[in-house]
Amino acid sequence: MVRIVTGKMNSRKTQRMQMLYENHPSGDGFVALKMMLKDKVHSYQALRLSTGEKFPLVVRDEFVYESFPIGCQIGPYLFNQKTIDFIQKEMLELIKNKVQPLFLDEVGLLEIEGKCFDPIVRKMIDSRLDVYFSIREDLIEPFVKKYGVEKYEILTE
Repeated sequence: MVRIVTGKMNSRKTQRMQMLYENHPSGDGFVALKMMLKDKVHSYQALRLSTGEKFPLVVRDEFVYESFPIGCQIGPYLFNQKTIDFIQKEMLELIKNKVQPLFLDEVGLLEIEGKCFDPIVRKMIDSRLDVYFSIREDLIEPFVKKYGVEKYEILTE
């Protein structure tokens, strides 16, 4: 079953995903933790739910450093290709081992455009395992259409 945690920007979707994971500790996946610098988003770290490990996922363009391997970009946000590859590899392994539920936070416009985590989102849906995605409410319709999701549950705050 596809479950979509939704809300507007800054509506605590990530925290909701973490709480849902805590209720299903047999599952696994990744959420994106926002790092602030005063009142500005500096970066996001990918948090592996089962281990607590953190990986550099996104950095705002004005804070990017020379060795940051840029995989894709939306607005001022640059995504780390090494972390994208790692997350996709780990999620494939979880799918192969039929771990569920699976969690993937911050699915959005990049995936709808066929970029970033698009391949693993498709594999998660095709697996027919229980999956949770956090998606802004204004992107649910394009997400459902792109991935051909017929049955899904919406979870709001």
